[in-house]
Amino acid sequence: MSIGSRRSRERRRRTGQVALRVAKWLFMLAVFVGLGYWSYQGGLDLARSEVTVLEERLDRLSADARNTYARNAQLEGELRQAREDNAALQRRYERDVPRGEAAQLFALAQSRIGAGVARDRIEQIMRDAGPIRRCEGRPNSRRFAVAYGPRAPENAGIDLLDGLVHVLMRAENQADDLARAATVVVTVFGQEPVTLTGLPQRVPVTLGNAELQLNVTSEIRGFGTAAISTCG
Repeated sequence: MSIGSRRSRERRRRTGQVALRVAKWLFMLAVFVGLGYWSYQGGLDLARSEVTVLEERLDRLSADARNTYARNAQLEGELRQAREDNAALQRRYERDVPRGEAAQLFALAQSRIGAGVARDRIEQIMRDAGPIRRCEGRPNSRRFAVAYGPRAPENAGIDLLDGLVHVLMRAENQADDLARAATVVVTVFGQEPVTLTGLPQRVPVTLGNAELQLNVTSEIRGFGTAAISTCG
């Protein structure tokens, strides 16, 4: 009986040891499983948090990209409009601001207005201006005395066309050959005097839209002849 009892106790002891070992392994396995699950859950939560942060960042970047695209589109539209406005302004400048000969004409008109000439008169002159018509009708001739000496008297010369054209012939000495030594001064109303040397002289005279021909000669010693063409 005692031998059987010892064997029974030995079996129970061994069975308890095995059960204890199994329980220890199961406990360790449970611990590892728990740690693994906790790590997995923590990693999953961390991954979810990072994904959330990344999604929020992606949303912000997408919104910024949309805003940037919209701003770029607005800036391109403003640039396009600015270019169109600049081109229109350039066309208006080229149309309204005179250049070249037109600028010279404008400057001349401005200077005459600045000198006291009425704007209405300048405008009327420009409206009346037209192509030059050459007048070669029968000339109107006048004879006048030659002025001798270093200075010509104030009443020397002759007026033509009611004073619109004045012709002066001058020489130093009465013995001078007028063909070489005569000085002819032609003054047209509103224009600068034209000084010529020698005879004969053929001078174009422009009055308004008409161009007349003035011939200055000397057929009699001491006298000159001025002949200007007419338009009729």
